[in-house]
Amino acid sequence: MRPAGRDACRYSISQMFELTATPIDTAALTARLAAPEAGAAVIFEGRVRNHHLGRPVIRLEYEAFDELAQAEGDAIVAETERLYPGTRVLCVHRTGTLQIGEAAVWIGVASAHRQAGFAACRHVIEDLKLRLPVWKKEHHPDGAAEWVNCTTEAAAKPAAPYYHARQVALPEVGEAGQARIAAARVLVVGVGGLGCPAALYLAGAGVGRLTLVDGGRVELSNLHRQILFTSAEVGAPKVLAAAARLRQHNPKIEIIAHEGELTATNARALVAGQTVVLDCTDNFATRFVLHDACHALGIPLVAAAVHRFEGTLDVFRRDTGGCLHCLWEGRSPAELDTAGNCAGGPVFGPAVGVLGVMQAAEAIKLLLGREGDSVHQSRLVNLLDGSQLNVERAMRPGCPVCSKLHQLKIAHPPENAEKSIFVNAAGIGALGPAAKTVYLLEAGESTPRQSAPPMITTVAALDLIQLREFAATGPLVLVCRYGVRSAAITRLLRTEGLANVFAQTG
Repeated sequence: MRPAGRDACRYSISQMFELTATPIDTAALTARLAAPEAGAAVIFEGRVRNHHLGRPVIRLEYEAFDELAQAEGDAIVAETERLYPGTRVLCVHRTGTLQIGEAAVWIGVASAHRQAGFAACRHVIEDLKLRLPVWKKEHHPDGAAEWVNCTTEAAAKPAAPYYHARQVALPEVGEAGQARIAAARVLVVGVGGLGCPAALYLAGAGVGRLTLVDGGRVELSNLHRQILFTSAEVGAPKVLAAAARLRQHNPKIEIIAHEGELTATNARALVAGQTVVLDCTDNFATRFVLHDACHALGIPLVAAAVHRFEGTLDVFRRDTGGCLHCLWEGRSPAELDTAGNCAGGPVFGPAVGVLGVMQAAEAIKLLLGREGDSVHQSRLVNLLDGSQLNVERAMRPGCPVCSKLHQLKIAHPPENAEKSIFVNAAGIGALGPAAKTVYLLEAGESTPRQSAPPMITTVAALDLIQLREFAATGPLVLVCRYGVRSAAITRLLRTEGLANVFAQTG
């Protein structure tokens, strides 16, 4: 270790992060930042003050690992410019001896608008404190001097004993439970409407290592529901923006940002070594890939999906409760995406917020060993009418995934569980003239989508009394707009012994 900047040239044109052992020329740096396309210039100067932690200070010395500090500083500037598209960042950090009032750090951001400029400047400041390998020696009037690792000092805030005090006070958590949370590794796939609140609450809970996976960029249409982002980050990679926000929320945990989509090629590598995985994606193709990777490696998966005002929540564990293939027997991801892909569809912001928070809650319960019945059930939540329905999710004998695991012990399935719950339009005729086709109305929905054969009647989705009466008189086929609620209620009625209930597909 030696004083940085000893051989450095004076503010090179190309270098946007610099270490210097000579006083910072703020006027020259401001001139370098000038850009005709920029409507705002945000400048921060960190100066040496005459006190620290209640003790008087007469001067400071800064020392850094040259090569490592330069590389990390370059990375911070590059990441910031990607995080806030259209910004241009210049940062200089002093080394050597500084007197009271001298500038220790100078950060300038040129941007089209002030909001992005302010946000980018703050991001650089926070990341420098957390990541730059710089030490400072404080000199005091009594002749004492002490070295302080700036990154360690920054990471010490907020104080750990107080950060989770209210959570540790819960008898269901306690010190032992908090230690389990801190030791956990959690993967969140998809940093959108579900992933944002889920990741925020997991970070707040103190999950030791949080890995985020997403290949998308922040769009203006995301902001009404994706609560980790602001308009300043529009155009930025979601994982970078989310990771930056979460590091500010809890600097005590490790955040890993994987910029890219989860695919069949990388799924197992991303899932391996995790304690719990959250599926916050918006399409069935990715859901099945992620589910199968978790199933194969024995990692619990907390999955949610939302459309409009409704959401579903499942906790999949390999040893209990049935898998995604049990839920969607014989349905391919492509077929399901055609019928009900959430990407680009209308969505009620609070619906994804509620389901994302529920995912975080289930993940934390898994870490604490308090998952209860959630691993056996599918939960349906409707934010428009306030309803919630828990449907037993049993393993399906003959499931192409579950049946391959010889160690699984399937309890006695409900009667008729081997009979497919799905029937297509052509197969309805084979059920006989007594079969009824019922359209399940969502809350606020007035008329069903037309399909063949014509609907016999329409019923409020959770009017189970009337549905049981229909099922008692002959075969009953349930239909809903996207196929999720009809399949879940069909399973519920089957577990009650009503064998001739089906969900229409196709």
